[in-house]
Amino acid sequence: MDVDWAEYYRKNHGKTQFKSEKESKNFWDVFSKNYAKNVLNNKNGWVKNNINHFKNEFNLDKNTSILEIGPGPGTYTIPLAKEVEEITVVEQSTGMIDILKNRMKEEEIDNINIINKRWDNFGLNAEINPDVVFSSYSLGVDDMEESLKKMNNYAEKYCCILTFGTRQAWRGVYSKIRESIFEQKPEKKEFGMTYILIYNILHQLGIYADVKLSEKPFSQTFADLDEAAEHYLDRFKARGDVTLTDEQYLKVKEVLSKELTKTEDSWKFEKNSKEAMITWKKEQDI
Repeated sequence: MDVDWAEYYRKNHGKTQFKSEKESKNFWDVFSKNYAKNVLNNKNGWVKNNINHFKNEFNLDKNTSILEIGPGPGTYTIPLAKEVEEITVVEQSTGMIDILKNRMKEEEIDNINIINKRWDNFGLNAEINPDVVFSSYSLGVDDMEESLKKMNNYAEKYCCILTFGTRQAWRGVYSKIRESIFEQKPEKKEFGMTYILIYNILHQLGIYADVKLSEKPFSQTFADLDEAAEHYLDRFKARGDVTLTDEQYLKVKEVLSKELTKTEDSWKFEKNSKEAMITWKKEQDI
């Protein structure tokens, strides 16, 4: 029996991360500083390598326009803005937008247009005709089929999605923290979607995308276990999942002391995973 992958996504992944749009925005507003600290301090050259690939794959130049979905703190937005004519970003989190605006000011970049909306609620605008539509780990959407159609139909030339090629590197740490702070462990759906589901939905839409899998290092650095605990607990606090007692907080630090590695002046979490780059050339509207 053929599987309707779009419906499978809607039933098993849509709205499993957050109960509402308000909860989603609240989480990213709270989590934005911690997220940006770890992402932007990553010195492994991964972003630079991907952008070099984009330049060749999509023929990026000073005449190119890009629409980016969920840019966060501008991990890709800032370096891409230096290569192209204009970038329009769609971002729901005001916390992320504040970080992006500060980075634009610091680097004297003025060719980024910011739209404060969630991608799910962003309607097609005839005045925006991007050559490339791009998403980096930002398609936490309610309806993947509709989001992919929107990406394809908006693009003039190309679409690109960066997403998980394997289970998220940090997912196991969150699971162990959750187990440590709930006496009776609640049933909770594991949001384990990887690239293959997106690829299958594209295929059913008649889009035969290319997929490139690459080994990707992931690292986080914290000054101490308290900073690490605050970082990981932000995810629970933003969703209103828990108010911790002192005993529970100590349990979280105990988990982190086992999952992170102590260095001379910090605590680190390092683990390799895989990144999937899904790309396709726009053939027609769907």
